[in-house]
This record gives sequence, C-alpha cells and structure tokens, in this order.
Amino acid sequence: MPKPKKKTWVKSKQIIVDVGICRYCKKDMTNLDSFVSFYGGGHAHYECMRKADEDKTFENESKFNW
Repeated sequence: MPKPKKKTWVKSKQIIVDVGICRYCKKDMTNLDSFVSFYGGGHAHYECMRKADEDKTFENESKFNW
C-alpha cells in the first residue's frame, strides 16, 4: 500500500497593517508594534500608556501624603 503524500504548508506572507496614531506620542503605529486599543476608540503604544499611567499614579500619591 503506497504512503500518502506529506502535506507541505506554505507560510503566508506577513501582512503589515497601519493601526493608527498613538494617543500619547502621536506617532504612527503598525500591527508589529506592541499596542493597546481603548473601548471608546483609539490606540496607544503599550509603553506610552504605561508611562502615562505611572505619572498619573505618582500625582495621586503626592496629593495624599498622610
């Protein structure tokens, strides 16, 4: 009984899509970047969002100095 042919899968090309403009740094983003999407719309680089969140947290801590 002959063996069945092995399937050889051809990898598809990597498609690069323009995601939009970062909410914080205003730079253009692609799907290759690490980014987050917001519920109301818009996108941001993960690092930009993290830095903005840390700044906001630091401001709140300095206001409540017990």
